[in-house]
Amino acid sequence: MSTVVQAEILDAGEGPIEGEPSRWARAWRPVEDWLIALVDRANPILVKETRQALKSRQFVITFLVVLVACWIVSFIGIAWIGPEIYWAAAGPTLLKGYYVVLAIPLALIVPFSAFRSLAAEQEEQTYELLSITTLSSRKIITGKLASAAVQMVVYLCAVSPCIAFTFLLRGVDAMTISVVLAGMVLGSMGLSMISLLIGAMARLRGTQVVTSVILILGLALACVGGIALGWMIIQSGSGFMREEEFWIVISVMLTFYITFFGLFHSAAAAQIAFVSENRSTPLRRWMMVQQACFCGWMAAGIYYELSSTSGNGANNIGEALVAATVFATGYWAVMGALLTGEWPLLSRRVQRSLPQSTLGRTTLSLFNPGPGTGYLFAASNLTMLIAVGLILLVFRGPATGRFVTTESIACLLVLSWSYVVGYLGVGRLITVLLRRWIFVPLTAAFLVQILLVMVGSFTPLVIQMTSRQLRNQGYSLLQISNPFWTLYELVNRGSSSVQAEVLVWIVPAAAVAVLLLNMRSVATELMHHRVAPPVRVLEEEAALHVPVVKPSNPWEIEEDDH
Repeated sequence: MSTVVQAEILDAGEGPIEGEPSRWARAWRPVEDWLIALVDRANPILVKETRQALKSRQFVITFLVVLVACWIVSFIGIAWIGPEIYWAAAGPTLLKGYYVVLAIPLALIVPFSAFRSLAAEQEEQTYELLSITTLSSRKIITGKLASAAVQMVVYLCAVSPCIAFTFLLRGVDAMTISVVLAGMVLGSMGLSMISLLIGAMARLRGTQVVTSVILILGLALACVGGIALGWMIIQSGSGFMREEEFWIVISVMLTFYITFFGLFHSAAAAQIAFVSENRSTPLRRWMMVQQACFCGWMAAGIYYELSSTSGNGANNIGEALVAATVFATGYWAVMGALLTGEWPLLSRRVQRSLPQSTLGRTTLSLFNPGPGTGYLFAASNLTMLIAVGLILLVFRGPATGRFVTTESIACLLVLSWSYVVGYLGVGRLITVLLRRWIFVPLTAAFLVQILLVMVGSFTPLVIQMTSRQLRNQGYSLLQISNPFWTLYELVNRGSSSVQAEVLVWIVPAAAVAVLLLNMRSVATELMHHRVAPPVRVLEEEAALHVPVVKPSNPWEIEEDDH
């Protein structure tokens, strides 16, 4: 009787039909479709590098070593603590051990694997196959960086249960663990990005061995420094994390970390991009972002000092101006030396992307590739910073002290600008002269700038050291071309020790003269116009972006099927 009832229920359609998916399968289907679409849209380089990395013998051995090391640290740590583990705060002791186990693969293995993944492409001559695909150089770098991030997440998942175990042993709180792990992750990603940049620059097989050795030593030093810093944070606890100054410092460091990360990412993409592409404009945009962040944090710091009630605000602002001037001068000296070494000729592809409107050419021409625009770009940004410093110096009020006298800071601002603009201009003129006869790449142009500064600094120093009358005299006007000794004496001994009343006339006048000598070739680069794309390029672009007409209702689908 029951069998007959069940058959009637099934015939009535009230029971499950054979072959129909279950309720859970129907609920999981949208999630599965979304995951499939996500995988299809993922970076192909990420998929390729992740498969190779996770199947490699190096990853398997390293992963097993990490697991065994965690097991050893757990047993040795518990045995070392002994019965006190039931009531004592044993969390920091074991956390230090797990931190070392996790720091070694994240600071050494993952960044070096990222370096080898890009260097091997050039060694085995497989990068040409990637370059002819539709993947841009930026996507290639992003894919390899994402592969390093996947490896890092795997190591974190392996050690995270042990780190959670230390929280249960007391003595360490969640804030300390979060800060330590966040610093480790950011440090590993930063080292991986630097390793990719070095791998993109190491194109010759003969230099890759030396580069690999230097990179391993640098990563080892970074690993030791990261372990020391992590141990110090674990030992100190989260007491200082509740202070406002700690989070201000963290915010400043995070801001510059993000901007330098983006700058290195664009630089790595530029190294592997085609010669005909615009490789300079993205770098200059990141430089402008960095300068904006620098000015913003300096303004916030000055406002904080002026609003403080300690009464020392003027002297602190003076010292901050000295530090900011040194940083800005060094930054734009290095960036300017790189920008002035760019190739002056623009490809047709780059010329098709130049600003077209009058407003765009007026405001964005300094972002165009070229050594002349690069020199003017660096000089303009440094000029803006120095002008802001001088204005702030006027309105900050009188101050006395060894480092913050108004006269010495004003001389420091003017002389720093003069030395950077003068040396960059002379180095660019030398590079332009050499390029009339020989090919001067970016690296050689950068070395010309370094040699020029070394000659200007060490030549008068050698002359003074070899002279019996001048050897023990100290600083003199003979060292006027030596920016290091001049600025050091100015900051430490005041303006009278360097005869600043003479230097502020001679050095700026020479810098302005060098700037004017460069203006003719700079103006030539600024006059570049956008060119129209060829008809063939327009036809290819139209063929690549053919609009797909989709049906707007179900009846159109039926008509197409018939």
